[in-house]
Amino acid sequence: MTAALHDVLTPSLYGSGIPHDLYRDLRREHAVVWVEEPATASFAGGRGYWLVLRHAEVSHVSRHPQDYSSWRGTSFLRDQRPSDIAVLRRMMLNMDPPEHTALRKIVNRAFTPKTIRAQLFDAIQRHAREVVDAICEAGETDYLATVAAEMPLLVLADVLGIPPEDRKLLYSWTNRLVGIDDPEYGADPQAFLSAFTEMFAYCRAATTQRRTNPTADLWSTVVNAEVDGEYLSDGELDRFFQLLVIAGNDTTRNLLANTMLTLSQHPDQLQLLRDDLSLLPGAVEEVLRFNPSVIQFRRTATRDLELAGQQVAENDRVVINYASANRDEAVFDEPDRFDITRDPNPHISFGDGTHYCLGANLARLQVHTVLKELFTRLPDIDVSGDARHMQSSFMNGIKYLPVRFTPASKRGPLAAPNVDPASSVGAGESQGLPVDVAVPEHGTPMLVLYGSNFGTAEDVASDLAAAGRRRGFEVRTAALDEAVEALPTEGVVMIATATYNGTPPDNAVRFAEWITASSPDLSGVRFSVFGCGNHEWAPTFQDFPRLIDDRLVELGATRVHPRGEGDVADDFDGDLQAWDAALWPDVARVFDIDLSEVAPSTVSGLRIEFLPSDLANPFVQSMNARPMRVLEVRELTRPDGPFLTRPVHHIELELPADLSYEAGDHLGVIARNSTALTARVADRFSLDLDTWVRLDADNGLSTFLPVGQRVTVGELLSDFVELQGVAGRRHVTCLVNHTEDSETRQQLQGLLDGDTYRDQVLGRRLSVLDLLELHPACRLPFAVYLELLGPLTPRYYSISSSARVQPDRCSITVGSLIDEARSGNGTFYGVCSNHLAEQQAGDVVHAFVRDTSSAFRLPSDPSRPVLMIASGTGLAPFRGFLQERAAAKEAGVALAPGLLFFGCRHPESDELYLGELDELAAAADIEIFRAYSRATDLDRGYVQDLVRQEGGSVMDLLDRGGIAFVCGGTAMAEGVRATLLELRSAMHGVTPDRAAEWMQNLTRDRRWLVDVWAS
Repeated sequence: MTAALHDVLTPSLYGSGIPHDLYRDLRREHAVVWVEEPATASFAGGRGYWLVLRHAEVSHVSRHPQDYSSWRGTSFLRDQRPSDIAVLRRMMLNMDPPEHTALRKIVNRAFTPKTIRAQLFDAIQRHAREVVDAICEAGETDYLATVAAEMPLLVLADVLGIPPEDRKLLYSWTNRLVGIDDPEYGADPQAFLSAFTEMFAYCRAATTQRRTNPTADLWSTVVNAEVDGEYLSDGELDRFFQLLVIAGNDTTRNLLANTMLTLSQHPDQLQLLRDDLSLLPGAVEEVLRFNPSVIQFRRTATRDLELAGQQVAENDRVVINYASANRDEAVFDEPDRFDITRDPNPHISFGDGTHYCLGANLARLQVHTVLKELFTRLPDIDVSGDARHMQSSFMNGIKYLPVRFTPASKRGPLAAPNVDPASSVGAGESQGLPVDVAVPEHGTPMLVLYGSNFGTAEDVASDLAAAGRRRGFEVRTAALDEAVEALPTEGVVMIATATYNGTPPDNAVRFAEWITASSPDLSGVRFSVFGCGNHEWAPTFQDFPRLIDDRLVELGATRVHPRGEGDVADDFDGDLQAWDAALWPDVARVFDIDLSEVAPSTVSGLRIEFLPSDLANPFVQSMNARPMRVLEVRELTRPDGPFLTRPVHHIELELPADLSYEAGDHLGVIARNSTALTARVADRFSLDLDTWVRLDADNGLSTFLPVGQRVTVGELLSDFVELQGVAGRRHVTCLVNHTEDSETRQQLQGLLDGDTYRDQVLGRRLSVLDLLELHPACRLPFAVYLELLGPLTPRYYSISSSARVQPDRCSITVGSLIDEARSGNGTFYGVCSNHLAEQQAGDVVHAFVRDTSSAFRLPSDPSRPVLMIASGTGLAPFRGFLQERAAAKEAGVALAPGLLFFGCRHPESDELYLGELDELAAAADIEIFRAYSRATDLDRGYVQDLVRQEGGSVMDLLDRGGIAFVCGGTAMAEGVRATLLELRSAMHGVTPDRAAEWMQNLTRDRRWLVDVWAS
C-alpha cells in the first residue's frame, strides 16, 4: 500500500484547499485504489471505499449508472443511515435513469442556452452592474461575501421567482447544509436541522402560492409539472428545492471565488487576462480544471465488476475524484501549470454522463458577465490577504477572500428591457401563424425525433417541427426511443440529438441499441441529422450524431441532407441556421415538392452565419488539404498612414496534430471566389446561387468539376472555377460561335486580331465574365461557360513562423491584392488574399504545407553567416528564420552573424511587424537595415540601394561563406542581383564577366537562394 495513502474524505485535509500533491502521488501509482476509513475524534469509522483518480476511469464510472448507481447508496461521500437514505433518494442528485430522466426533464428546458439567453441574459447583465456598483467606491472588500456569494444569489432569486430580499435565506441555508464538516458552519447540529426545517417550510409556502397563481419562474414549472399523471409529492418537492438552492448557489459562488484566488496566485496569467479580456472564457475553463468547485462524488457498485484492474464488489462505495482527474498527466500537458490559454481543456468539473451539471451554461454566463464587469471597471483588483477555506471533502469552498482595488465611481443600474406582455408568444402551436397567411398544402409526412437530456436538442426539434409546418409538412415529434422499430418510409425523418461523451442521451438509449445491436432493413427511410455538442469535449464531440448518421446509411436509409454540427461552446445558433438554410432545398429536390412558399413565423429568426459547404473543393482532396482553424488575424499596415498602401495581414492558423513544417516552407491555401464575384456570374446567367444542380459529362471527358454530385450554383462558382483568369483566344472564339447578333459578333471577332487581342484583352486582363458583361447579346450557355473555365487552384504563401517555437501553429503574412481593374470594371480583388483577410478567429480554412524541395532554409551549420533581403511581404520567411535562430540561441547554440535588409514604402504606412521585428532580430543576433521608397523626410531608396550603401558588410559576409536569401518581387530580386555584381566588381577589382561567374558559383553552391513572385 502506498505510504502516502490517507482517507481523502477527512475534512481537515482541505483546510488550505485541495491537497493536489497528495492526489498526484496517488494518481501516479493508481488509477483506482482501496482506501480504509479509520475512526477519528469526529468520525466513527467506516467500511472503506474505492478512490477513482484518473480521467478515463472517472468518466467511465460517471457514464455507466447501470453499474455505478447514485440511487443505491446516494451520492453522499460517507455512508448514511438506512432511514436517511430513503429520504435522500427523493433528490434528483441521488437518482438513476429512468427516474432521474423523468424528473430532470421537468427543468431541462429552463437551462438550455436558448432559454438562458432569452430569459436571463439581460437580468444577469443588470445584476453584474449592481454587484460591482455596490463595492466600487470602497477600495477593498470581502470578495466572497460581496461578489462571489451575491451574484449567484441574485440570479437564483430570479430563477426561482422569489423576492430578492429573501436571497440571504438561501445563503444561510446553503452554508449550514454544505458546511456541516466545517467548524464555523456545521459545529451546531441543531443549526443543520433548522436549515432543513426553515427551507422546507419556505418551499411548501412557495408551492402553494405557485399552484394557486402560476408564474413564469422555474419553481412554478416544477410544482405544476406531472410525472406519470401525478404532481410531485411534498417530500420530492422539498428535495428538489434543496438541490436547486444548493447547486444554483454554492457551486457558482465557489467558482467565482476560486477564479479570483487562482488568478491572484498566478500574476502572469492575471496580467495576461487584464491585457486581453477576450481570454476570459478560457480563463474560467482553466480555473474549473485547476481548482474545481466540486471535489468528488460517490457512486455505489450495482454488481461485481472490474475497474482498472481492481475487483469491485457489489455495494462497494466508489468515490470519483474530479480534482484528481482534472490533473491527469495522460490527458493534460503540464497539468500542474495554470494556463488560461489551454486548448483543448477537457476537464470534467461539471461532471459527466447522466448527472452532468444542469446549470453549467447558466454558471458560465454568470461568471463571464460579472468578471468582465469587474476587470473592466476595477482592472487592478487583486487578493490582498489570506483566504480562508472551508473544511469540506466535497465542496472546494472559500469562506473569506479580501481584495483591494483602486476606487471607481458607480455607473448606476442598467435599464430593464421594456416587454409588452401582450406581444409575448406562448408555447402553443396555434399562435405560430398569422390567421390570414395560407400554409402551403402538400401534406408530406415529417417525423422529427430528438435525443436530449438537457433540452437543447429538443429545442432544435421543436424549431424544425415549426419550420416544417410552415412549409406544409404533416409533422409529428417524438423522442428517439419512441422510433425503435418504427422509422417510417413515408416522408422525411429529421433527427436532432446530443451526445454525452460519446454515449446517447437517456431518451435515445434503446434507439442506439436497436441500430447497433441489430440490423433492421431501413431501405426507403429518408433522413437528416443535426448534432448538438460542445467542442470542449473534443475526443467525443458529435460521436452519437455521427453514429446515427453513418449507421442509418449502412442499414439502407437515404441521407437527404448532410449532417449538421452545433457547438454550444461557440456560435450554436449560427451553426443551426447555416445547416437549416441548406436543408430545405435538398428536401424539396428529393421529394419533388415546391418549398419556395413559406408561411412566416411570428418568432424572430436567429442570427445567421453562412458557413462553407461540406462539398469539398477538388484541391482539398488532391492536395490533402486539411481544415485549419484561424487563431488570429491582425492588420500589419496602417490605413491611416501618410502613404496609401495595400493592406497586409498576419494570419495564424492552428495545425492538425500530425502536420509539421520547416521555416522556409510554403502554405498552400484553398482559394474561394467572393460572393460579389459569384453574384456577377449568377446575374449574367439569370441564376439563383442557391439552386441545386447536378453536372453530367460525356464519356471520356476529363474534368475537375464535380460531375455526378449535387451542388448549388453558389458552391460551384465559389469553390471550383477560376472566374478572373484572362480570356484566351479560344474563349473569344467560343463566344463568337454563340453570338447571333451581327454587330456583337463582329466586335468579338475583332478581338481575335493579334495586336487587338494583346491590347484589349490581355492588356486589360479581361476575363470571360468581363467579355460577357461587355457583350450582353452573346448567348453562351452556362454549361459551356463552365467548360471554358480553369480550376480555382490553391495560392501559396511563405510561412512566417518557426515550428521550433510553435509546433502546433503556423503563420502567413498576406498582402491583399486590391487595385483598379484594368478592365475598367471597378476594383480588382485578388481571390485568395482577400478571402483570407476577411477571416476571423474561429473560422476555418483548408490548407496544406508545401515542402518547396529547395534549399531556401537556414543552414544546418549555425556558424554559417546569413544575408536576408526582402521587400514587402517577402519578409515572411525571414520572420520564421529569426524565430528559429532566436530559439537556437536561447538553447545555447553559438550563431554566426547575420544581416537583414527590408524595404517598404513608409515606416508609418507599411513597415511590417513594427517593433516586434527589432526584438526578434536582437534575440537572433541579426542586424536590420530598412529602406523606405516613399518617405520624403528620410533617405529615400529601394532595398538594393541600401545593400549598395552597406556593401562592405554585405560582401564581407559573403566572402566568409555566407548564404544570401532573397524574397519579394522579381524586380527587387533582379535589382539586388545587379547590385551584388557591381559590388563584386568594384570591391574585388574583377571584370563584369568574372563577377557573373562568381554569381553563378553562388547559385550552384546554393548560396544565392531566391523565393520571388511576379512584380
